Amino acid sequence: MSTAPGLSFANVTLLLDVPQLPAIVASNCFHNYRTLSREFRFVINEAEDLVYPFNRINLQDRNTNRMGRPRKYNDSE
Repeated sequence: MSTAPGLSFANVTLLLDVPQLPAIVASNCFHNYRTLSREFRFVINEAEDLVYPFNRINLQDRNTNRMGRPRKYNDSE
């Protein structure tokens, strides 16, 4: 019993791709959750002037630079 080559390629594609769908969907959901949580944290954050919004370790605002030191040339002084 022989089948057409196109049908065999379709069968191989289904056998290899369908089992990966739950992992792809879970990865996409996790990525969306991470992005939304990052956006909520950015909105809730108290710093006014974040130049690098995804750097949560070295926050900077109007008076403090990335290194945690006072800004050298600050307009507020």
